[in-house]
Amino acid sequence: MNATLIALLTPLIGFLVLMFSSAKIERKLAGRIASGTVLFSFLAFLSLVFNKTTGLFTYFTWFSVPGFEVSFSLKIDPLSLLMALIITGVGYLIHVFSVGYMDHDEEFPRYFALLNFFIFSMLTLVLAGNLVLLFVGWEGVGLASYLLIGFWYHRPAAAQAATKAFVVNRIGDLGLLLGIVLTFSLFGTSDIATLCEQAKTQVSVGAPMMTLLTLLYFIGAIGKSAQAPLHVWLPDAMEGPTPVSALIHAATMVTAGVYLIVRLSPLFQLAPATSYLIAIVGAVTALGAAFAGVGQTELKRVLAYSTISQLGLMFLACGVGSYFCAMFHLTTHAFVKALLFLSAGNVIHMMHGATRMEKMGGLKEKLPKTNLLFLLGVVALSGIPPFAAFFSKDLLLDQVAHAGFHKLYLTGLIVSFLTAFYLGRAYFLTFTGTSRLEEKILKGIKEAPHVMLAPLAFLAFFSVFAGFFGWIGGQQGLLQTFLGNTLSAEHLNFEWSSLTLRSIMIAFAGLGASWFIYKLKARSVDGLAILQKAFFIDTIYIFLLVRPLAFISRVIAFILEPLFFEGILRSLSNFIDATGSLLQRAQSGQVRSYAAWMAIGAVALFVFLIF
Repeated sequence: MNATLIALLTPLIGFLVLMFSSAKIERKLAGRIASGTVLFSFLAFLSLVFNKTTGLFTYFTWFSVPGFEVSFSLKIDPLSLLMALIITGVGYLIHVFSVGYMDHDEEFPRYFALLNFFIFSMLTLVLAGNLVLLFVGWEGVGLASYLLIGFWYHRPAAAQAATKAFVVNRIGDLGLLLGIVLTFSLFGTSDIATLCEQAKTQVSVGAPMMTLLTLLYFIGAIGKSAQAPLHVWLPDAMEGPTPVSALIHAATMVTAGVYLIVRLSPLFQLAPATSYLIAIVGAVTALGAAFAGVGQTELKRVLAYSTISQLGLMFLACGVGSYFCAMFHLTTHAFVKALLFLSAGNVIHMMHGATRMEKMGGLKEKLPKTNLLFLLGVVALSGIPPFAAFFSKDLLLDQVAHAGFHKLYLTGLIVSFLTAFYLGRAYFLTFTGTSRLEEKILKGIKEAPHVMLAPLAFLAFFSVFAGFFGWIGGQQGLLQTFLGNTLSAEHLNFEWSSLTLRSIMIAFAGLGASWFIYKLKARSVDGLAILQKAFFIDTIYIFLLVRPLAFISRVIAFILEPLFFEGILRSLSNFIDATGSLLQRAQSGQVRSYAAWMAIGAVALFVFLIF
């Protein structure tokens, strides 16, 4: 058992220990076990980086049938290690934050057990050496998200949000499953490395089949990464505990779709039609979610639409073939978005669960440290230099422009403006101006404890400096040097240009507009109904899908089932009863009756043989 397997299994061990001893284990010990397992896993992956460990590690044959064999194998390369470090590093900080945030929750051990299971499932996904194991991790992530979004299952809204996330993701999961089946049919393997090598040389597959194959994987990706039209589950997922939202948005679930496309990038490079569709869907999703973020009145929903929008930019980068830019922005976004969500968690925790911004305002004096940390996250994600997301987002848009997609580049600039605007709006409505709280609630608000502030300090550090990993380091940035040839991408380096200055000016314009409207003019929280309802996409789905399917279900339940299905069952039951009655008569218990039946049978057999 090497360090890779130990690093993977440690969170699983934590899950099993906490799940089966939750009734007996002390609360503080539960938090320490869960956090400790993730920290140990992070350090193990860090050791693999320093030791420059790479390769495919096969441990045993999972199952084998004629013509098909699946091994339990883990793939260690710079891409999987980068994802593992983000998952366990940010995940550990979220675990520590949760110790304070969930302190008064009655099901403290169960919560941490599920967090550990979430981390384990995501690690399985990114470390999988074959598509079957990747699918197992993929489904584990879906199950963990369902259980954590609906953690407070006694709340109807949380239970509905969990069900919605589970159902919508099944659509994407079906696409992924069909893609895996088609992959084996075309290439005869589920091994990811073998598949990517064969894809470069096996021209017999043909462009149409390659387009179909990549489209199926793309459907799986948009489900997990909440891209249009399967994005509707993510805003409602805010019904779960805020640390869960941070974990989903920053380090685990929603990054899975981007990872899938980047991991299978050799396939997507052979399907230009699919790549173009990815770019279009990413740009449309980024723009639509950015507009929706402007109209939200709940703090967490602003951040939720922000995540959808930023993921759209990552898909845009993948669509134009800049997979490094997608991973670079994924990395910086993980730190910044975790910082924003956990800072918002401090606000919500101190306000006893209130999330609507019309009930906030003037919290700067009451929560000075949280105010500073949230502001730092706002500035970083808005794209202001020298903060992290400035480098990744600017490089991403620069690559879109240089690839010749000028309309998509313009869309990215609009998204940048709206991002700065709605984040600035959220900050000014929450922390500045006159308080809109009741006096007795306002007096009870105090700064969060150190256990909830310390993780934010680490995230703030990386929100400032993580962008330099893609810039400094000679001709290539440190991050690109680390990823090496894994992404099959051209050499990139951040350079100051007119495009860079344009991005900076747009970011400042967005923040300035939000300051003018919501700080200087002190406008109300309410936004346009069409933006607040996110263009009424949910309503459209209800009319076009939910209600027709519900009607069909009622028809089947109350008309077809009694007449057809139950009718068949009753007829079959009556036939069996009648047959049994006839046979029962033959079993009279009288010898002469048996003799008569034997005689009849003998005559019948004789007649059959003669004629």
